[in-house]
Amino acid sequence: MKRLLFELKRRKTPYRRTLQQLKKILPTAPPAAKFSRIKKALLRLRFPLLAEKKKLEESSIYLNPLPSCPAPVYHPASFFRPRQIIVEKDAAGSYLEQRFRRKFPSLKPHYVDYYSQFLKNYRLRPENFKEPLVFIIKEHWDFIKPCPCTSKHLSCGYWILNLGLGCPFDCSYCYLQQYQNFPGLVLPSNVERFCDYFENFFRRLKKPIRIGTGEFCDSLALDDITLYTQKLVTFFSRYPVFFELKTKSNNIGNLLTIKPAKNIIISWTLSPPRICRKEEIAAASLEKRLNAAEAVQRYGYSVAFHFDPIIYYPGWEKDYFNAVRNLYRRLKPPFAWISLGTLRANRRLKTIVERRFPHSNIFYSEQILGEDKKLRYPKFLRVEIYRNMVKWIREHDKRTPLYLCMEDKEVWHKALRKISKTGEIEDYLVTKNLKLLKK
Repeated sequence: MKRLLFELKRRKTPYRRTLQQLKKILPTAPPAAKFSRIKKALLRLRFPLLAEKKKLEESSIYLNPLPSCPAPVYHPASFFRPRQIIVEKDAAGSYLEQRFRRKFPSLKPHYVDYYSQFLKNYRLRPENFKEPLVFIIKEHWDFIKPCPCTSKHLSCGYWILNLGLGCPFDCSYCYLQQYQNFPGLVLPSNVERFCDYFENFFRRLKKPIRIGTGEFCDSLALDDITLYTQKLVTFFSRYPVFFELKTKSNNIGNLLTIKPAKNIIISWTLSPPRICRKEEIAAASLEKRLNAAEAVQRYGYSVAFHFDPIIYYPGWEKDYFNAVRNLYRRLKPPFAWISLGTLRANRRLKTIVERRFPHSNIFYSEQILGEDKKLRYPKFLRVEIYRNMVKWIREHDKRTPLYLCMEDKEVWHKALRKISKTGEIEDYLVTKNLKLLKK
């Protein structure tokens, strides 16, 4: 009851409306049924769209404990400065350590055998999750992996070059808040080993693939220090694959000093200015992201975009319509691809967000437990969101391939196109971009 009343307040549901509903119930309900009827009335107020559609099932509603009094939370600034640099012994003297030492000469590195040793005495809490610690390591085994897709949903066949873990930005919806078990960032110093591993991996491939960084880190946020792009762009431009660098930054200086290749895809996650300001702390504004995308496209790279997560709130249509319009005012289609995905999260993330972002309301919309037990908007709402986004994009651009991230066959069929199996998505995206490999 308290959780429902709390969320109604966060949704700015007028108390008068709540009281009117309860006054209808209390005088007529028998004592044994009062609790059940009050709860159902509050649920109808809390989930008005579902109630209207008569799809409100209590078993799909997740009501977590009320948040405790918030503790002070560390959020990063727009200019990244590490508080401490921890270097594994195998990475001591590496180019990456030298880069950080030159950039931050007042910081003395702390040397350890393995970075896990440092964490034994570190108490990780949601409040200090973003403490700016940098761990410089030498990676030995975790190089390439398939992109994890939730159960009962279609995968796009993407591969991840697992170049680092952690992000200097702080997005309220970021799943790393519940996935990452250390603060700050882990950065590998041996990029050449990733390249060696990929060469062996490539020999087993029978067709072009999409592979990239950016699932567990931001591909460009610290590129002025790491210089990863200088090594990776040149390397992957030699292979018939589509290599993607995903970002929310405008840190493109190094990209503009390297010979571009069309199979190198620089992509940006795009959100309306309201979401950039409130939910994506320290990331570049929408305007800066579009400026950066315009510059790299003009320089000769292929570009792509991700509207993911799309967040539903009163007025979302106008905000996302304008974001799409601004994209096409600035950049020339077709693009390599555009992905669409709506806000989704494991249940535990909602509790973490309430501790770390007590002013965020993104999880007080109409989210229920989906088939994968993640908090999601109901299918009818997701389909409506996707149809609108597709319509707005197609008004400007008939050629760029669109795909949905982590959706099932039913949503794909109703919102975009009929897809019956995972491999079709990968084939569709790769086929649409094969001409890039020939340029």
